[in-house]
Amino acid sequence: MSDILLREMSNADIDWVVTTGERQQLVDSDVLIAPGGAHSNDGPNDELGSSDKLESLYLVLEGELAMSAPCSGEVFATLSRGDFIGASWLFDAQPVSVTTAKGDALVLAIPGELLRQKLLADVSFAAHLYRTLALLAAERIRTQFEAASNAELLRYQSGQMVKEALFVFGELKDSDIDWMMGIGQVSRIAADKVLLNLGRPVDALYVVLDGRLSISTTDTPYDPLSTCSHGLQEQCHAFTPIAYLSKGGLPGIISFLDLKPLPVRIDAVKESKVLAIPRQQVLVRLQEDLGFAARFYRVLATQTAQLLESVTAIECRTSPDNNAANDFSSENELDLEELQQVSEGAQKFDWMLKRLSAPVA
Repeated sequence: MSDILLREMSNADIDWVVTTGERQQLVDSDVLIAPGGAHSNDGPNDELGSSDKLESLYLVLEGELAMSAPCSGEVFATLSRGDFIGASWLFDAQPVSVTTAKGDALVLAIPGELLRQKLLADVSFAAHLYRTLALLAAERIRTQFEAASNAELLRYQSGQMVKEALFVFGELKDSDIDWMMGIGQVSRIAADKVLLNLGRPVDALYVVLDGRLSISTTDTPYDPLSTCSHGLQEQCHAFTPIAYLSKGGLPGIISFLDLKPLPVRIDAVKESKVLAIPRQQVLVRLQEDLGFAARFYRVLATQTAQLLESVTAIECRTSPDNNAANDFSSENELDLEELQQVSEGAQKFDWMLKRLSAPVA
């Protein structure tokens, strides 16, 4: 993943990260992050076990780390040089996976207090970091989708999507939403009609305005070129829904981010309405307005982080250890600050729907 970091972060960004962070050596099986605030060397070093230490962003410098589900212990991702880990707190969430060292490893710990100050003071740094975090999460999600032998592992509940959708619009300014409405085109998607096909590029930013869309995968080996040249009917025997998108969802966001062919199919479960904003228009706006870029990539980083974490959430909900599952659910309840942001996001979304009164394509 080091290529993503070096490609997306500027020299000034990297210099700040290197000079601000503190090197932390890990040995095999050390726990770096875990739900509830456990950290590496917890016990012998009280400082590492403090709640303040939880708000740190870690950059892997050497070795490998494993991310595993807290209920089953099953490893679902391996982190290597250039990977960031521990960003949950940036999106007002708690970590839901256990991150441990696989052999000796070296990480750079960036204190949360200093990182928050930097993100507020430097919109260029904020845009670069949030885009980097979104791309790293998208790459892990893509790996899960392309190797989706267990569809249930990837399915997450619609309640998670409602929370996610409302958060999106709480992050944006009224001027951002105005621009989206001015540039975008509203289209209706009939029930059972495909919006985005497996193996195809995503050439617009889509926002679900109404209805319900499904994200589906197939047990046919993923081959974008063959899928495009021979047709979906010949290549794929059946599609299995693994997730659902409702109001405010951003279908195709992974491929919009990394420019790679879509690893899933997205179609309408019932008649739906979407706002489509051409990719080129979005890219121009991102170049011209760094403030918009910072907010936009924070939204994308939040969505990809929540989707990635949902894999672990399902692992816990399907675990026979019901007590652990209950503990996990209680940790993810919304607090008052989050409820306020959800409410603000819902108000902005409703305002946008009322403004979008132009004829439907």
